[in-house]
Amino acid sequence: MGVSANCEQHRVPGEPGRAAAAAALLGGVFVFLQACSIEELAGIDMPEVPDDDVSLALIATIGSQTLAPMFGGGRYQLGYAAAVAARGGSVFVVDSAAGGVVRIDPSLTRAELLYPLGDPTTRGLHVTRDLLIYVVDRQERAVIELSDTGAPRRHFSDSSLLPAPVDLALTNWDATLVVADELTAQLVVFDSMGGPTAVLGSNIAGPRIASTMQAISGGGNGVYVLDGGLQEVVHFDLAGRPLGGYGEDDLVAPVAMTVDECGRVFVADGHPQGLFVGLGGVFGHGMRVPFDASINPAVTDLWIDGDELYVAAGAAGIQVYLVEPGCPR
Repeated sequence: MGVSANCEQHRVPGEPGRAAAAAALLGGVFVFLQACSIEELAGIDMPEVPDDDVSLALIATIGSQTLAPMFGGGRYQLGYAAAVAARGGSVFVVDSAAGGVVRIDPSLTRAELLYPLGDPTTRGLHVTRDLLIYVVDRQERAVIELSDTGAPRRHFSDSSLLPAPVDLALTNWDATLVVADELTAQLVVFDSMGGPTAVLGSNIAGPRIASTMQAISGGGNGVYVLDGGLQEVVHFDLAGRPLGGYGEDDLVAPVAMTVDECGRVFVADGHPQGLFVGLGGVFGHGMRVPFDASINPAVTDLWIDGDELYVAAGAAGIQVYLVEPGCPR
């Protein structure tokens, strides 16, 4: 698909970067994508992106306080937040010290261990709008689907395709599960029955997706890949075609990423000026947004639910920020 007439084109001299290469695959010429939107390049339906600068306001902290049990059992104290997700105020966390997936109620005063993991160090955690929980268990080499009470429903696995699953994303409006493997640097797409339907980035099926598979996040009907080796975020469609990139010259040591409903990409990379935020649909462009400097080097995972950004920071706990401006409703 060529670049639309409304998308300003700039040829890139010399060796093209990842974003330029993405444009080459899509439009047949190398272009610099900073002025090009996702909608113009690929027709992906994303909400309008706010024009204002992004700011973060701290609204809650989940730290070392002791929480009452939700359904009986012992009291709970957050030990090490390896991964975080949230829906409607309920917070879900992979707590490495507790040994599994913990649910914290919206009052942030009650908690319950939902499901023990063989390897509770994963950052692969996702909760759907229907409160289905998907979590990577690295010991089982699988993604496990749980009910909102922690009852296991389905396993998604393939030992040959997923020898070392590291993260997952629900994309295509929660209809498609994509799992990232750090050993093969591939994305494996699963159907609703638990079987793999596509492998993105294999040497046989197509070009390599990433040099180092750090994290992935869903968005629209595509997937965002945080490449720790190349230190950038690349947006792919579900056929493995790159649509554009963020942070190619700005990220330092990226460790975590999330994408909001209007396509803004939030990346934690330990930078002293705060999180990198790539404006949705504007490839290559981004800004730095300050947040609590004391947890900046310790960030393990990011998650956004509506206008609330959840920052997991290992032993430092979880912080919740209000993102302003929010995505248009």
